[in-house]
Amino acid sequence: MAKYIVVGGGPVGCLAALQLAKNGHQVTVYEGRSEIPNDPEQSYPIGVNPRGLHAIASAAPEVTARIRNDARVIDSIEIFAGQKLVAKLPSGLTYGTSRGNVNLFLWEACSKQPEKITLVKNHRLHSMDFTAKTLTFDVVEDGNVAQQVTVDASDSRIVGADGVHSAVRRSMEAADPTFKVTVTPWVNQYRVLFGGIGQLNDDMDVGINYLFSSGYFAATIDNSGQLQWTLSTMVRSADPPSSLSQVVKETEATPENIDKLKRWIETIAPRFLPLVPDDEWAKYFTRRSYSGAVVECSRFNHGEWIVLLGDAAHALLPPTAEGINSGLDDALVLGECTAQGVDGSFERYNTTRYPDIQAILVYAKHLNQAPSFAGERIARILFRMIESSSNDSIAKSLFGPLSENRWPYRKIVESWQWRRAVWLNLSRVLAYPLAAIGTIVMLPASCFKAAKSTKAKEV
Repeated sequence: MAKYIVVGGGPVGCLAALQLAKNGHQVTVYEGRSEIPNDPEQSYPIGVNPRGLHAIASAAPEVTARIRNDARVIDSIEIFAGQKLVAKLPSGLTYGTSRGNVNLFLWEACSKQPEKITLVKNHRLHSMDFTAKTLTFDVVEDGNVAQQVTVDASDSRIVGADGVHSAVRRSMEAADPTFKVTVTPWVNQYRVLFGGIGQLNDDMDVGINYLFSSGYFAATIDNSGQLQWTLSTMVRSADPPSSLSQVVKETEATPENIDKLKRWIETIAPRFLPLVPDDEWAKYFTRRSYSGAVVECSRFNHGEWIVLLGDAAHALLPPTAEGINSGLDDALVLGECTAQGVDGSFERYNTTRYPDIQAILVYAKHLNQAPSFAGERIARILFRMIESSSNDSIAKSLFGPLSENRWPYRKIVESWQWRRAVWLNLSRVLAYPLAAIGTIVMLPASCFKAAKSTKAKEV
């Protein structure tokens, strides 16, 4: 039996604790929050695919059963370019819920094993001493740091599952010059708009996720068991300042901002408009937006003292649909590695997991691009349409009919990379000339508009 300290009580940290407890180890989980919220407005919609469900079931089958019972299975995903349906992906295997629900279910599962798992709230990691092997935590009360406590971790192994802005990872960087991290901010920023609880619409099927270029629909179950539509709105870094999508960055519910939001939703998702309660238009601006990063590490362990999991090790981005699922899979692999013996388990984990994570990061980095040239944007839309129609498309393999195979990311992404090399370049051959012609045709109008704007400024 070994002792483990898990930093971070999110879904990945909780499942890691359950996996380690399953193998007979003692685990202490330190979580910075005072509670695990299950209010949808404090979370965001996700899909738990067969990969994630399998990982959970291996240590907490009752949680998998609860997700299947409480969540809504996603029958299919419809992908739009503007208002045009360009692809429809059958699923039937992925469950739509919220990250908060999954987190709460796993936390409660941990709390039912007090003889093996100790849960400590309000403790946010401040620093780590790699010589003394201690962890210093800020003890948070009412949002303020009340005191600091230092924990002796010399006889423990550390699991860093503290998210994209991981303090464990940051400490590893400071202590080990051979450990390299690349953090690339998302080109997108998100905020969720909520429909009324239990308010549905004949124009939208609750079994379908609607993916748009500027957001996507998802149905989640709230605390009373009723369905609630959510729209994840998005602004890209390449969007012009005049774009209505810039309203995602606003934090004040002024009449002007509310009007912009309504006009934007009418453009990208008109069927969602009648579902929005009157007070939600203002509440939208009080809700925090999500702007993360793609994180790539040179390895996931520091000897046999520390291992990184989930976003702390390899943060992705929402369009991959693999953020939570890849992290849950991490916990499963860690459990398998420790089951073979504690000695060398972190190094085994790194050797086993690293190639797969590098593969899914290739896909994430492709999606985390915002080309400004219209030709490239068109080419990518064409590639997405063509690729999604292939028998083993990446979407079908990750959360569609083929996802039940739970193929390694390497297998899935290598196949996608081959198609990208061929079809994206062919799409560019078609799209680039068309975009160039369009630019030339619009040049006189653009020049006139620029001259008019300059003249107005002079006046």
